[in-house]
Amino acid sequence: MMISTPRSIDDRIAEVATHGDAAWFDNNPDRRIRIRQAVAGEFAENIGQPPVGMRWFVLVLEAQPGARLRQPIALSIGFDISGLDDGALFSLFKQAAPVEARDLLSKLRAAKLPGITKPAS
Repeated sequence: MMISTPRSIDDRIAEVATHGDAAWFDNNPDRRIRIRQAVAGEFAENIGQPPVGMRWFVLVLEAQPGARLRQPIALSIGFDISGLDDGALFSLFKQAAPVEARDLLSKLRAAKLPGITKPAS
């Protein structure tokens, strides 16, 4: 008999955000990065309140189908995210992401995951 442990609300929030990201990439197969508003509680670590005059967004990078990395980024409340292409979004990622996140992205891109074909870059 398998006993399931109750999941926290933060686990469920992260799962919903993850499913939303997966659906977005399914509907936008030519894209490798997206930006969206952060969902409160989606990160295991507490990212806290954004600096005054800013709000939290999330850059979601798809290293290969099904392998994604999320990076929180604080941007000005008036910052217009519509129309940002992959190049502009990746520039934001390079500015916001710690070295460990950039290294992890490289490793995810290089990994040969079973049953998944790598997209052409």
